[in-house]
Amino acid sequence: MNKIDPYRIKEKYLNWKQKTHSGIPEISKFNSNILKEYLQDMENGMNVATASKKGSRSYVRLNVLRQRMTFLTKELEKRLKIEKLMEITELQIFNFFGEMRQGLITRQDGKIFKSAKDFVKDFKAFWHWHQKKNRKISIEIKDITIDLDTSGEKPDWVYLTEEQVRNLAENAIPYYKVLIWFLFDSSIRAPTELMNIKVSDFYNDFKEVQIREETGKTFGRRIKLLICSKIIKE
Repeated sequence: MNKIDPYRIKEKYLNWKQKTHSGIPEISKFNSNILKEYLQDMENGMNVATASKKGSRSYVRLNVLRQRMTFLTKELEKRLKIEKLMEITELQIFNFFGEMRQGLITRQDGKIFKSAKDFVKDFKAFWHWHQKKNRKISIEIKDITIDLDTSGEKPDWVYLTEEQVRNLAENAIPYYKVLIWFLFDSSIRAPTELMNIKVSDFYNDFKEVQIREETGKTFGRRIKLLICSKIIKE
């Protein structure tokens, strides 16, 4: 079964690949080739970090990587005149991410990055790919990212109590009542995982639901339904 892709993530990524076939705009030819090679390896599941999950990266992950790494490359070229990413120094990358955290480097809309740590993690992943790729040809590359700060404040937790969910569900039409209880009980991700659920994914008289590996955002899992099994069955 083909996975339902409501956001057309795969289509966006493949369209981007086609548009950048001759090069990624606004960055040097060398860096463009390196980023495309990196993304192709991630698409194929090659040269991933030893501690990382093996296999090809999802189109969601590939889109995130190409967006963040393209942004970082453009900024590094503009601010540091670096035409080859591999020539960046440890001090330069530390200063760059320091300025990002301080708000001296802002988003395209001028707002401060709330998730600088995510850009740091993605640059670390890229650098570790660079190291592993060169290690295969007996070239050792220094890990300039080992001391980079990947910490960050967790966002405020927004939630409804069970009583609030009950009040919401009881005032909804039957279709949404079922949907509300199922979302609350299963903690399934919506819309992608939710849209890919089939009747055959329910087990044990609708007391469990299986999120299949190929449709899960991160991994497959089986969840016990403690509240909504009866209404789901009906």
